[in-house]
Amino acid sequence: MLDNLFNFGGTNLGTGVIIINLLVTFVLCLLISVVYQRTHRGLSYSQSFVMTLIISGIIISAVMMVIGNNIAIAFGAFGAFSLIRFRTAIKDAKDMGFIFLVLAVGMAVGTNNYTIAVFTTLTALLVILILNYINFGSIRKFSYILTFNFDTKIESENIYKDIFNKYLKFNNILNIKTLDDGRLLQLTFSIKFIDEKELSQFVEKLEKLNGLSQVNLITAKNDIEY
Repeated sequence: MLDNLFNFGGTNLGTGVIIINLLVTFVLCLLISVVYQRTHRGLSYSQSFVMTLIISGIIISAVMMVIGNNIAIAFGAFGAFSLIRFRTAIKDAKDMGFIFLVLAVGMAVGTNNYTIAVFTTLTALLVILILNYINFGSIRKFSYILTFNFDTKIESENIYKDIFNKYLKFNNILNIKTLDDGRLLQLTFSIKFIDEKELSQFVEKLEKLNGLSQVNLITAKNDIEY
C-alpha cells in the first residue's frame, strides 16, 4: 500500500490520451476566453489576461495528468504552486469567476472527466451570456445622459417638454449649472427612450429648438471601471 502511495512514477497515459486532453482543454478554454471578450465591460480589459485563461487551463490539465492518483506528487505540486506570487491585481471580481472556471475545466479534462468538463463549460457560459444580455445586477434605471445649454432670455423652460414626452419613457434632471452670468442654463438629465431607434430623431428635434445649444447624448448603460 505504501509503495503505491509513494510511487513517483505518476500515471502512465498514452501519447494519444495526452494530446486529446490538451486539445480538449485548449478548445474549451478558448471558448471561455471568447465569451469573456464578448461580455467584458469597462476599461480594465487585458489581452494578456485572455491568453492567461487559455494557458492556465492547459497547465492545470497537464498537472492533473501528472498527479493522477499519486498523493506524494500532489503534495509536491501543491508546494510548487504555493511558491508563485501573483503580482497583478484583479480589477474586476468577475475575472476571478473565469479563472476558477478554466481551472475547473483543466482539472476535469486532466482526470479524463470529459462530460463534466464540457457540460460545466457550456452551462457556465450560457449563464454568463444570459446574465450579460439582461444586464443582471445593474441598478441603473436610465440608459443615457443628456446635456444641453438653455438660453433663458429667448425661450421658456417648457419648450423641450413636448419632445421629452414624445420620445422618452423616463427623464430625471441631475444637475443645473448657470453660465454667462445666469443667461444660460446647462441642464443634465438621465433619460430612457421609449424606442431607441428614434434616438437620432430626438437629438435632431432638440437641436432645432430655438434657445437650445450644445446638445450632447452619452450612453450610461455600462459601468465604467478604471
